[in-house]
Amino acid sequence: MRIPAAHAVVTAVLSAALLLTGLALPQPVRADAPPTGRPFLRVVVIDHSPPFSDRDADGLLVGFNIDFGRELCRSLGAVCSFDAAPFKQIIEDVAAGRFDIGFGNVLRTPDREQRLLFSVPYWRSSTSLVGRRGMPELSLDEAIRSRRIATIRGSRQHAALVRLADAAPALHANLVPVSTLDDLWSAMRNGESDMAIGPTLNVVHFLLSDAGDGFETIGTPMSENGLGGTVHIVFPPGQHELKASVDRALTALRNDGTYQRINRQYFPFDIY
Repeated sequence: MRIPAAHAVVTAVLSAALLLTGLALPQPVRADAPPTGRPFLRVVVIDHSPPFSDRDADGLLVGFNIDFGRELCRSLGAVCSFDAAPFKQIIEDVAAGRFDIGFGNVLRTPDREQRLLFSVPYWRSSTSLVGRRGMPELSLDEAIRSRRIATIRGSRQHAALVRLADAAPALHANLVPVSTLDDLWSAMRNGESDMAIGPTLNVVHFLLSDAGDGFETIGTPMSENGLGGTVHIVFPPGQHELKASVDRALTALRNDGTYQRINRQYFPFDIY
């Protein structure tokens, strides 16, 4: 009986010690608590825009903007949290200061310049038409007059098609507005549309996937009339010091080859 009794005494003593010293034990740190000693930056990316940002099977954010954003934070010596939101919400949330950095694949426009600060360019955007392999090359004006075209509702591509269709209102019947990139490709594959139009790099990602088998780009990429241009990281108004630090880090990551290394993981050509 001596051993169990001794064990009970030791257990009681240890329990009392833990109760008395509990306040001195390390406490768990909240995931959203700013870390001490290093800058804490809240980063937001587009929700579901592969290959730039998406979620894997475990629900974790992955993609070009995630990998590049992490390297950028490392270069800044900052600890960063990453969140995802629809494109329009990114503009609103960054402008309101709810996030410090927005990787929203944002083009620079006079209206947005009134609400946001912009980094130096970090890639260049354009727009492409995609259709079944063997379809004749068509300009955008020719396509809207002869084909049903799927387009993401509210996108710059949708706006361009609406402008063209307004010249002949019957052409609005050829517009097939959808909500997401997945819907864009599904509309074309299921025969709801003859073609689709979207950002060229998203189109390339689709064509390189199994789902893109049998499809190809139609015509050449377009960047005029708001369909392309330089893409920027955005910041809340007044965050000039942060913008300057990010600009320097972007340049350094291009110069040391980090940008190119990440680029090659997602694209078969330099997107800068």
